[in-house]
Amino acid sequence: MKYSAFTKARAACSYFFAGPGLIYGMFTSRMPALTIQTGADEAQVGLILLCFGVAGMVSLAASAWLIDRFTSRSVLLLFTPLLCLALPLTGLAATPLQLGLACVVVGLTMGFVDVAMNTQAIQIERAFFRPCVSMMHASYSIGGVLGSLAGALFAGLGASTLINFVCVLGLYLCLYPLAMPHTQPDETQKKGEEQAPSRRIPLFVLLCGILATVSYSAEGSVAEWGSLLLFTVKGASEFTAALVFGAFCITMVIGRMVGDRLRCAFGDFPLMLAGAGLAFCGMVIVLVSPWPVLCLFGYALMGIGLAPIVPILFSRAGNTPGITPGKASALVSFMGYSGVLVFPPSLGWLAHNMGLGTALLVIPLLCAILVAGSWAFRTDEKPATCGGSF
Repeated sequence: MKYSAFTKARAACSYFFAGPGLIYGMFTSRMPALTIQTGADEAQVGLILLCFGVAGMVSLAASAWLIDRFTSRSVLLLFTPLLCLALPLTGLAATPLQLGLACVVVGLTMGFVDVAMNTQAIQIERAFFRPCVSMMHASYSIGGVLGSLAGALFAGLGASTLINFVCVLGLYLCLYPLAMPHTQPDETQKKGEEQAPSRRIPLFVLLCGILATVSYSAEGSVAEWGSLLLFTVKGASEFTAALVFGAFCITMVIGRMVGDRLRCAFGDFPLMLAGAGLAFCGMVIVLVSPWPVLCLFGYALMGIGLAPIVPILFSRAGNTPGITPGKASALVSFMGYSGVLVFPPSLGWLAHNMGLGTALLVIPLLCAILVAGSWAFRTDEKPATCGGSF
């Protein structure tokens, strides 16, 4: 019976993780149509995306207070349907200003959902003593792939963005009543610990946030600059260059689907050390290889190497004594996404001044920081959440 309850809770949490991925995948895949629909130029598109990112950061910063006051379960159940209602607003936009305002709403609601769903994953680990955060992040990635495919399908059929968003999210919300009862109540502390967490943020949680910033920055470099590197520096065709992010994402999804089992089999320290090492080797291959196909292999290696790192960081931060899972999730999310917002544009400045190939030498350095940071996780041979079987 307990295993059945865990399975239902994990499936429900996977549903809530898949939603933001689905929405982000559709939004990015239909961005050309939204640009045409509103008549936005490149500068305006940049400002629109900035509005989306800044709004998300604001809600990430505010989410800890909201979760502490109303619980992650309540925040997740409220903001998931609001997020699904927010995306169609972009399909109704007729001007760049309207699209920007709609993206602010999407960014705000997505930030609240992001922290709440990560907190829920940690609550499942604490309640059932089984790791699941890695599978949850895999669900987000799968949602992103499905969202991109759905966007491509509706675009191919000539359907408007509004029809695209309403149809897909309408189907998604049909499962909401099934997932809702299996969300978890919040616990401020593990059983047997003091019930009043300290106001001071533990140094280990801050370290998890810093490493999340580094990991997300490395991931963002692939999304923003990987295909451009292959096309402009390595001489790849547009078709081959377009495969970069796909190769990276596929191996990352695979790595995260098995990440929870690997954590229980080997422990967090060996998994983080090996993963960061693989990511380092993958990026070195990309930078030194003159062959585009080998570069694709390097990016695939980088994807499977980075796959377990962020889920481990969320899990370990959320299970650290002296801080609630909601505050830990909010901090790691905020610091991690700051890297995505700031680092890829900074690479553009470096590339302009030194060349793209030289600028991307920063990425192996980030992977080396992850290798060094993994030593902070060597104290426990196995995570505390590996108390049961799958």
